[in-house]
Amino acid sequence: MDVVLRVLTLNCWALPQPWPIGSKHRSYRLAKLAEALAAGTYDIVALQELWDESDFVKIKDAVRSTLPFSHYYHSGLTGSGVCILSRFPIVSTLMHRYSLNGYAHHIHRGDWFGGKVVGMAEVEIGDLNINVYSTHLHAEYDKENDLYLPHRLCQAFELSQFVKHTAKGAHLSLVTGDFNMEPSDLGYRVILCNAKVKDAWTMRSTSADDDTGATCERPDNIYTPKSMLKLCPDGKRLDYIMYRKGHADIELVKCENRLNRISENEDDVNYSDHIAVYAEFQIKTMGRRSSMNSSATKEECEPAAPLLGKAIQILENGERRAKWDRRFYVAIIVVLATIFIASVNVEIHFPAWAIPALITRVLLTLIIGFCVWYGFFGLTMEEKALKAAKLSMVQLLNDTT
Repeated sequence: MDVVLRVLTLNCWALPQPWPIGSKHRSYRLAKLAEALAAGTYDIVALQELWDESDFVKIKDAVRSTLPFSHYYHSGLTGSGVCILSRFPIVSTLMHRYSLNGYAHHIHRGDWFGGKVVGMAEVEIGDLNINVYSTHLHAEYDKENDLYLPHRLCQAFELSQFVKHTAKGAHLSLVTGDFNMEPSDLGYRVILCNAKVKDAWTMRSTSADDDTGATCERPDNIYTPKSMLKLCPDGKRLDYIMYRKGHADIELVKCENRLNRISENEDDVNYSDHIAVYAEFQIKTMGRRSSMNSSATKEECEPAAPLLGKAIQILENGERRAKWDRRFYVAIIVVLATIFIASVNVEIHFPAWAIPALITRVLLTLIIGFCVWYGFFGLTMEEKALKAAKLSMVQLLNDTT
């Protein structure tokens, strides 16, 4: 059975709040995106940052004739924003919520509230079983002072483990989404090596050209801040379609960027602050014996030991920071509790200060409550999650040496 499979992934940038908190031109852009997907050009579409489920429902209804099967992955307070649409039946789904998703008190970031996940859909095309993964990892925000690096690296490792342990029975596995990592980043390299996947962009036949494949912060995107153009004038490649061969002969026909400007009109906008990645595959089934003897199960990749060694060091640094932060919050609790106790009888001696003292105690109670929750519970859970990922890496490292 020979099949041509056309795959697309796009970060939609669809924050539902009003501009400037939310995403600009959201309704218009999503309507135009639905029109483009309904044209029947794609077989499998993975979308990220559809935070409002009603936006997903509108797109699902608009593309029902060409992509009749779909699944939205619910997680966190606001939703994961991740979904998969397919021309072929989705027979099973699975979701893994990452152990670390940033910090709850970093409200201005919002990653924690989304509850980042990797969602998997098992797609059935005749006798072929295709595993499709869609994910959205934690954003970087500041490359020079990357507070979230241990979290994003932990997510990358969990993603690679999830793919490695669920992809074994599939004819083809496709790992798609916004990884918030550039090809030079450690997390990207860990995913390639541990999950045994290939990056479709680097494997395309025209990979020797000078096209960087940038998908975000591009100079031709009207939503790219001018400050980012100064830091990275050519944009960044953060969105990927990766693939892993199973019991089938897979040929990558093409990989390219799509869905940039909505129209050629200079006054028109982009579909998103990202652009899409498109890949086309030719799939030919083959016997299980020949597939197991093929090189498909033994893809060459960067040596695992140096990568894991670097990753373990970063996670250990994250553990140490969590321990020191917990001590800091304990100290804050002691100081604030002392102030609270000292203020109890202030209004008896200074009646005019009664209302300010009451307000102060209310504020102190709220701050102490947060410090107790985050210092004793949040940071302990962060430390344990980092330790769990580290020990899994240590196990893999021991197996490679």
